[in-house]
Amino acid sequence: MPLSLTRRDEVAVLVLDRQEVLNALSFTFLEEIADAFDAVGKMGARALVITGAGTKAFCAGADVKELRGRDPAAHRHSLRRGQEIFSKLEALPIASIAVINGYAFGGGLELALAATFRLAMANAKLGFP
Repeated sequence: MPLSLTRRDEVAVLVLDRQEVLNALSFTFLEEIADAFDAVGKMGARALVITGAGTKAFCAGADVKELRGRDPAAHRHSLRRGQEIFSKLEALPIASIAVINGYAFGGGLELALAATFRLAMANAKLGFP
């Protein structure tokens, strides 16, 4: 599974693990993240930590392979759905911390910005295309 959600004491830990594509956000992966945010609400945790597996990327943003050849209406729908999912993170009733370990570009940076707090490691690279 490209992500893991565990609980350590009072803290839920969500690890994005699509290292082969720098934890890029495919449409399926975004829905799995949305499901994880729903699950966090049921875990009874007092905080959520989100990070990327490995050291290269927190999340490199949209999976550009999926964007090629899409019609504009489908692309707009995907962008809206991404915003809905990031809003779920913002609406969690607990603190969320994005631990940015590597690249956080585009939608990956949006994900980090939706968290309550951000902690950028020394190798963090942030930006919007």
